[in-house]
Amino acid sequence: MKPLSTPTERRLLRRLQWRLALGFAVAFLVFDMIVVALTYVVLDYHFYTDAKAAITATWRQEDLTQQHHDPDEAATRPSGSHQPIPSRVPHLSPDDYPRVVSWRFGPHNQFLNGFSGVYGLPVGVNTILPNHALLSQARHSHQPQFTVVEYQQYRVMVGSRSFWKGSRFLGSEQSLYSMGRLETLMAGLVSVDLELSAVIVVLIMVLAFWLSGRALDPVRAALRRQRDFIQDVSHELRTPLTIVKSTLELALAEESRTEVDQAIQSTLLEVDYVTRLMSDLATLARIDSGATLIEPELFDLFQMTDEVIAGLTPLAEERGIQLSASQHGPDGAVLGDAVHIRQLLLILLDNALKYNHAKGWARIEVGVSTDTVTLSVANSGPGIPAEDLPHVFNRFYRSRATNRSAPGSGLGLAIADWIVRSHRGTIHVSSDPGLGTTFEVRWPRRWESA
Repeated sequence: MKPLSTPTERRLLRRLQWRLALGFAVAFLVFDMIVVALTYVVLDYHFYTDAKAAITATWRQEDLTQQHHDPDEAATRPSGSHQPIPSRVPHLSPDDYPRVVSWRFGPHNQFLNGFSGVYGLPVGVNTILPNHALLSQARHSHQPQFTVVEYQQYRVMVGSRSFWKGSRFLGSEQSLYSMGRLETLMAGLVSVDLELSAVIVVLIMVLAFWLSGRALDPVRAALRRQRDFIQDVSHELRTPLTIVKSTLELALAEESRTEVDQAIQSTLLEVDYVTRLMSDLATLARIDSGATLIEPELFDLFQMTDEVIAGLTPLAEERGIQLSASQHGPDGAVLGDAVHIRQLLLILLDNALKYNHAKGWARIEVGVSTDTVTLSVANSGPGIPAEDLPHVFNRFYRSRATNRSAPGSGLGLAIADWIVRSHRGTIHVSSDPGLGTTFEVRWPRRWESA
């Protein structure tokens, strides 16, 4: 029994499996890093937009509630009348602090009023406000300004707007919103992600290794077929080349012209065999590469059968075999590849003549019905042992009952099987050792390529 794979092939495929598994793992890690980075960007964007929206909503609410007040009077109160900033408000806990805290400043940047605590920030607002950069920009801009300030692990958005009466600057307002600890949150997410990724990478490695092994099964089969093909070809070529070599060596030693002529005749037979073998190998190579295409056309199968019979009749007479044919059906019009169907007829009839007894018979029956074409080729040969029947369509397979008196490469029936399958048909063989062999073929009459 031939080994399924050689040690070199196993090492090659195992190395390829590991590369595929590692490739999947690296791809997952890269994807995971991209997801974490995008998560950070998306969270940062949402925190930014939520903070800006909260500050803007607070300003809008203040404007609605203070419409009955005179902003000029509120903004221009004497600086000595401003309220001090309390460090804490006793009756409020940090959880009750407002989400947005605003401080107001006069036209000379003097503090007017404001609250010291904001929700989500464990330190006083006075550690962030006033933002002097925004204060300096307020008297030069009519548009709100926003900036993000980092304090320890916290990120805080500060919004600033100015108050104007005509061209006169009345003062400004700075509002603060705590965006929380994004870096801390992301650090936690990354930590959890790393733990999960470690487990997932291991699972991916195992799964990818298993899946890649399954995916490489066709590669293993292809390598095995290639190795078997090379071994079979070398075996088939070794015998005729050995015969040619020994025959020519004997011919050199012979002085009789008759012996030399016999050696030349024997050599020519072996050359014919090798030529036919090379032709069959070329056909199979084209089949495997997909270069051989089925080109359907309408032709007369009855006429084709008559032509093939006429061509093989001299060979049958030379071997003393009675060759006959019968046809059934209203007409022989068939849609298919005429070249390959002719090759199918030649292969089956050549086998029927080659593996036969002297004074035996070979018969072909062709039937064409409305939907189906049937073909039967039978002979009176020695038959095929039952254990060999499942393998007769394998490449290079030859029954143990055959010998060199009926030379063959073992490729003809493999080509015939491909022709039938390409026409979406079936081919079967039945045989009784000592009584003969019959090949039966069926395919659709109006077959068309896909």
